[in-house]
Amino acid sequence: MDENRILCVDDDISMLNTIEDILINAGYAVSLAKSGKQALNMLNKGIGYQLVLLDVDMPEMDGYETFKAIREMDGAKEIPIIFLTGMDGPDFEIKGWEYGAADYITKPFIKSVFLARIKNRITVPASSAKYDQKALAQFENTLSGLELIVAKYIADGLSNSEIAEQTHYSYGYVKRVVSGILEKENMKKRSDIRKYLKEGSFDDDPEDEE
Repeated sequence: MDENRILCVDDDISMLNTIEDILINAGYAVSLAKSGKQALNMLNKGIGYQLVLLDVDMPEMDGYETFKAIREMDGAKEIPIIFLTGMDGPDFEIKGWEYGAADYITKPFIKSVFLARIKNRITVPASSAKYDQKALAQFENTLSGLELIVAKYIADGLSNSEIAEQTHYSYGYVKRVVSGILEKENMKKRSDIRKYLKEGSFDDDPEDEE
């Protein structure tokens, strides 16, 4: 796992040190940045990061501004970004998803769940070669990072309960994510997601599966 380098961005030095210890002990390589500007400078150096953990509430340049700047950088546009923050209201989480975050983790967090969700974003559930490339490209353009992961799990035949176990989200939350995918893609049922990702098309059978 040591080839997986994570950039952690937080103005709280104590939190940075805590996250660094957790990730290093889990086998990850870690870089630390105390501000959005410092994070952008590190990304400009061309270091290959597989993930960015980004605090939201930071002075001068907050997490949302930093997120936008990263997405405008050549070579960094595709790096998954997880908002890691103490701002735990639903409005903040929704805003995070709207920005296109790969995940939204609130502090304080449970170490085991935190690591599982980190691993989930670095390790893609299945090879892209398994899917219809045109359908996959559309999903990559329209879905958030978590929605894309859930869609791939659906395409691979996992139930909502199994996806909840894999992603460490509740069953109810996974159902809401699936509903969001269906709404965005103008689909009616889970099997449409599977058929589209596998074959590039879907039909309108009334039956659906859980």
